[in-house]
Order: sequence, then C-alpha cells, then structure tokens
Amino acid sequence: MQFPWFTTYLDTLWDIIGSGKSQPPRRRLSKWLPWTKGKQAPVTIEDKTPSPLWALIIGINDYQDRDMRKLKGAASDADAVKTYLQTDLRVPEDQIINLRNGSATRSEIIAAFKGLRNNPRIKPMDPILIYFAGHGGESGDSSAPKTQSLIPVDFSPKKVCPIPDRTVAALINGIAQKRGNNITVILDCCHSGSGTRGASNDESTVRGCQLDDDAIPDHLDRDILRDGRAFGSDTRGLSIAKGFAVKDMHSHILLAACSANELAREDAVKRGQDSDARGRFTAALLDLLRSVSPNQITYSDILTRIPSINGQNPQCEGFHKNRILFDKRVRATKFVAFEVNLVNKAYILEAGRAHGITDNSEFTLFRNRDVAFKPGEDPLAVMKTKKINAFTTVLQSGEGHPTVLENGAIAVQTKAGDLDDLFIHGPIDKRIIKATAREMSGTSPDLYTITQVETVDKAVLEIVAVGEDKYDFKVLDKEGAGREFIRIPHAVEAEVEDDVVDALRHVLRAAAHYHLHLNFKHPNNNIQNKVKIEFFLLKTEEEGDSDDDEADEEHATGREWTPVGDDMHQAGKIEIIVDNGAKYGMKITNSSPHDLHWSCFWFDHTNFEISALSEINRQTRHNKDHSLSQGSAVKTTAFELSVKEDVEQTTIGFFKFYFTSEVVDLSHIPQSSPFSDTRGLNPSPVRQKPVWGTVLIPVIRKRLL
Repeated sequence: MQFPWFTTYLDTLWDIIGSGKSQPPRRRLSKWLPWTKGKQAPVTIEDKTPSPLWALIIGINDYQDRDMRKLKGAASDADAVKTYLQTDLRVPEDQIINLRNGSATRSEIIAAFKGLRNNPRIKPMDPILIYFAGHGGESGDSSAPKTQSLIPVDFSPKKVCPIPDRTVAALINGIAQKRGNNITVILDCCHSGSGTRGASNDESTVRGCQLDDDAIPDHLDRDILRDGRAFGSDTRGLSIAKGFAVKDMHSHILLAACSANELAREDAVKRGQDSDARGRFTAALLDLLRSVSPNQITYSDILTRIPSINGQNPQCEGFHKNRILFDKRVRATKFVAFEVNLVNKAYILEAGRAHGITDNSEFTLFRNRDVAFKPGEDPLAVMKTKKINAFTTVLQSGEGHPTVLENGAIAVQTKAGDLDDLFIHGPIDKRIIKATAREMSGTSPDLYTITQVETVDKAVLEIVAVGEDKYDFKVLDKEGAGREFIRIPHAVEAEVEDDVVDALRHVLRAAAHYHLHLNFKHPNNNIQNKVKIEFFLLKTEEEGDSDDDEADEEHATGREWTPVGDDMHQAGKIEIIVDNGAKYGMKITNSSPHDLHWSCFWFDHTNFEISALSEINRQTRHNKDHSLSQGSAVKTTAFELSVKEDVEQTTIGFFKFYFTSEVVDLSHIPQSSPFSDTRGLNPSPVRQKPVWGTVLIPVIRKRLL
C-alpha cells in the first residue's frame, strides 16, 4: 500500500533535519523506500504570516443629496476588495479601515487619511492601499485646468464640499512622509461625467457628476495643504526637490478606472432571485488579482493583463509604477518584451524606430510573458526585422528558423541590430581583454558591442592604467571633451584581479548602454520647432519667511514654485553657475498639431547614470491619456543640480526628451551609476499620424569658485 501523504511528511522532515545535504530529499528517501521512487506527491505549505498591508476602503451607494444619483455597486465593490485582502492576502481585519455609505462623510474620509499618517503601528514602507468606489466629479470653467474631486456621502452644494484632487494629494503626501511611498490608490469613479444612465439599451450607471464651476472655494482645505508634507525622492546628481513631487506622483501609484474623458460604469448583476451591481473596473481587477500572485506582477503589468473593459481604458500613473504590486521592490530584468500579431499574413511587432528598434535586430518569440524569461522554455520562432516603421515593425523568419504563428506572441530582442559600438582606447592587458570578451565577440546578451581602437581620435572613452591595479577613465566624445569636461571623477581599483575585471566589465557595459541611448535620436524638426522647452531657477513666495529652514522645507507642499529670471535654455544649451541646493524646473509647451506623450531623462556624464525625471510609460492594450496635448503646457518636477568638490570645475550632463504620439515603453533606459554601491533610477476616435522625436539639451555646470 502506498501512502503519498506519509512520503510527503518524511520528505519535509528530512529537508528540515538534513538541510545542506547535496542530494534532494526525494532521491535520498527512495534509497530507503523504493516504492516512492518516481512519485511526486504535491507538497503544500501554507504561509499563515499576516500581511503587513494596511488599507482604507471607501464605498458609497446612498448619497444624501437628492439630486445625486444613488449607486448600487460601489459598496459591493468595496466589500469585495475587503474580502480579497482578508482571504487572499491574509490582511488582519484591524489593519483595514472601512467606510461605507453613511460613515463615508467628508470629515471621516479626511480623518481616515490622517489616521494612516499618524498610526505608529505602520512601519516605514509597509504597503498601504487606499480604495474608493463612488461618484467622482469635475469643476471649473474653461479658463483654467479642471479640478477633479471625490464626492463624499454628505456632499451638498454650498454646504459640504467635495474632496478635490489637491487635498487628496496633500493627504497622501502626509502619509508618504511618515510611512514611506509604498502607497497604492485605486479609484473606481469618473473624473467627469453626467451621473445619468446610458442609452436605453445600456443598463449601466455612471459613477460621476458635473459640479458647479465654483464648487471648490480657493481657500478650501488650506490647513491640509499647508500641513501635507511632500515626499521627495533623492537621486544622485539630480534630486527631486521637496514640495514639488506631488505633481509627478512620487508618493504613490494610482490605478484609475478610466481615462480622463471616459465614464466609469457599474453594471447590474443577477444573483439568483436577487440583483446586485458591480463596477466594471473593480470586477475585472479582482478577477486578474485572483488569477496571479501579486508578487509576480508590477503595476504596469496590470494594464497589460487586465481583461478588456467595455468603454473604459484603465490608467496607471506614478513614478514607481514598475514596482512589484504592494511591494517596494522593482523587477530587476531589463529585457523588454513586445507583442507580435499576425495581421494580413504579416508578422507585426508592436514596436518601431521610436522604441530603438534598428535594422537587422533579431527577436525570439514565446507564447506569452509568463514563459518568456523562464530558463529552458522552447521558443516559438526566431525572427528578424524586415521593415521598421515609427511604432511597428514587420518581422520575417530568420534563416533556418521556420515560423508557424496562429495567435499572438511575445517577442524578446535577443540580438542587437545596426547600432553604434562603444569605441574604447587603452592598454592591451589581460584585465581589459577579459572584461570585454563577450561584448567584443558579439556574444553578450546586451544590445551593444564594445570595440577597442588603436588611436584616441576614434575612441569615445579612454582607459588609463595607474599602477598595476587601478584604472582611470577619460572622456573623448565631442559632447564631453568638446565642452571642457575630460576626466571622470571615479576609478576602478582592487587588489584581486577578478574583482578588477568585474568592476571594469560593469563600468564598460554601463558606458555602452549610456552612449547608446544618449546618441539614439530622431531629429524631427516638427517636434523640435514646435515644442518649446524653457529652463528656470525656481523660488517660492514663502522662502525666507521663517528662520527655521528645516521647518520651511517640511511645510513646502502648499507652495507654488515660480520661475526667477530669464529662460536659461538658450542656443540649444543650458549653461549655469551651480548653486548647490538651488531648485530648478522646466516648462514644456506643445505648439505642434499633435497630442503627445512626453518623457524626460537626465544623462550624467560624470558617472554614466541615467535618471528618469518624469514617469516612464509602459505599453498596454489600453489607450492612455496624452500627457502633453496640443496647445497645452506642463512643468517638470523641481530638481537640484550639484557639482561635487572632487570633480573638475566644469561638468556636463544632458536632459533628453522623448515626444511620441503613441505610448512608447522606455523603462529599459534608466540605470544607476556603475561607480556606486547599487546596481540598478479622451483616446482619439481617429488614429493620429505616427509622430515621434527627441530633443537633447546639454547642461554645462560650473562650480562656484
């Protein structure tokens, strides 16, 4: 007789008392119990550790104002989210704040936000979820940007105000300042809408209303705005200034039910003799979260994997949206996967020139994203570029690799195309040869090669041997050396040869990645001439009002940074005498005939670091609101530019802007410095003509003598 459960018990016990043995427990046990050989009884060990997640869950059906349409599914959605947290994620009930219907008043909602901020049980970077299902509203006239709001249950025109977005942002910033920025905000409501039912053949209900233009008084929640402390995210060389980060959502990640000009809806659901209702977005989101473990997806992945929602394109916003769900970690892989579809007998890759695809690139196709990075997984095919367009590429089968593709697939770029090499000059010694062996032979998995040249006039980077175990680096490219920046203020030094080789390899690979993306461009004159980029020194009116600089800095959320002096972006470059600690910012104005998405990166020539100054777009099946519509202007976050004492008087970096009419995944571009301790920073009904372009602005920084 066989007892699989007993075998499982012995296997587990042997694992515990014999940990560290070279043989796996099944093989060891089979020596004693021959009847277990080949049996694979499943072992299920349930992790009963309580989740560290904290949540505020708000659901409102029964609005008190008689002119506000009542909902049927918002409270049910909130209950379903609570059930998911408790049953699937094991969140203790005392870590969940529930506000339903009559308890979800304006004062109680604000108090709940403050409760999360002041709760001493919440440890730094514990995950925090804020969920709202109910009516959203929009107010304001056409002379200024509209204000979006959450509508509390006791909202009443002229008596009880809605909760505007600026108040919500200040409350979230207050939480982030004390508890960390591992905050997820999920809104199943409209940004705008009529609050009425759809057409006669549509039994859905809209979760939104149009507010009066004066629904949000100028003085509303001034104390909250002043007390809300902005959460800044520091980076090396370019740091986010406190008090401005709310505009770029460093404090949280937002998942919204629909785009700005769409309506979030709920549908009636039959349950036996009874009828209920559920929000389309929440229902689809919970279906996804119950089908995949949260630690296996990022926030950006949600938009790729969530089922299509009729009439709604969910949005994911936030600087840290590439983090693992409810976690502070970021997925480590830098591979970029693109969809491939069979269209009119042609294999179409959903990426093109704007994504960095170049001639003769090679791609390996897999069934889906889940198997694309698993070792040993057999690919469907290997294909090469045939015709590259702005945002798509036609693929063809590689030589000796027949292709049979009936459904969609995922393509991972596995061989570089016609890209510029990193040309280096230096001594011919065994350390440098070992460090560059894979890149020089073309067998590296990275999308570049390294070539050693005999003379410095052809090189971009020079390696200088200093003694036996130290190497310095000199900048030879025209952007650096041509602007009086020569020496990189970092060196590679170690006593053990293998350590020197590893450090050299890391620096050279980072340098190749840096120069590849710095030099990749599309000088679209329509973009360059029609998008204006201004650079200013910033200040606030409140600066200098207090003798306590630290207190001033902490209470910066309510301030509005304003430009000082003239635009410093002149003749295609920015040249400044740096005052360490000063705040700077840029204004981008779109005078082109196109609605655009924009991203901005900082390239630091002193250490090969690439930092994202804006959020990084990820490609999804859902339409994303344009971040720079035609005729509009946006401001970047405020930042600091510093020059350290140990570098030359003149240093250089670059702001690089990407402008595209469609979403382009740029998440593979940022990288940390190889010299640091860390190793990694209303959809249009008519399809627009594909447009994209880049703008590169050199920034020459001089240290104040």
